[in-house]
Amino acid sequence: MIEFDNTNKQILSQACLTCKDEYFQPPINNMPKVGCCSYSPTFYLYEIAQMCRRDEQFFFQNILAHPTAEISPFSIKIHANTHPAYSQAVANNKQTLSKIEEDDLRLSYSTCQFFKKEEGCTLHPSFKNSVCRSFICLSIENSLTEKKKQTLLKWTKLIKNEEMTFQRVHEHELKQKDLTLLSNPIEVVHYFQQLQNLSTT
Repeated sequence: MIEFDNTNKQILSQACLTCKDEYFQPPINNMPKVGCCSYSPTFYLYEIAQMCRRDEQFFFQNILAHPTAEISPFSIKIHANTHPAYSQAVANNKQTLSKIEEDDLRLSYSTCQFFKKEEGCTLHPSFKNSVCRSFICLSIENSLTEKKKQTLLKWTKLIKNEEMTFQRVHEHELKQKDLTLLSNPIEVVHYFQQLQNLSTT
């Protein structure tokens, strides 16, 4: 049901191709079925470093210059596309929705910018953040044996710890050099290109 891609450190499941999880079904018929790819991914330094070394043009054109990019000093969030029907859905429920419920509603009407129908995620696996590489929905998780659930937990921790450790180490280094994605993106790219490897040390 699940497997681990050791090369790209990602958890995979064939079940995702025919997502049955109730939470991730489209709210209206004319929306594509995207499963959990309704998410707005935030790219941290680990993924950005991979892009800088593998395909810097992709980073500049598809991440840094993306029309929906929300650029922070050490991360970039690419906001998902939201279906026009979302506005009416909010208007119909505005009086009863909490902030969390409204966010969940928006998510159900959203599609990740990097999702392509019949293809799924179009990002190179090494460009995906830790959420995209580790998320497994409850419907899949509940079908696993206890032993497999423990393995899933171990894989998830491995993926998230790698990203968090890299972020901590290299955010500190970039601050020391007075470099950020907001003010010095080209210098940040060069910083990652000059690293001998992408380990956290």
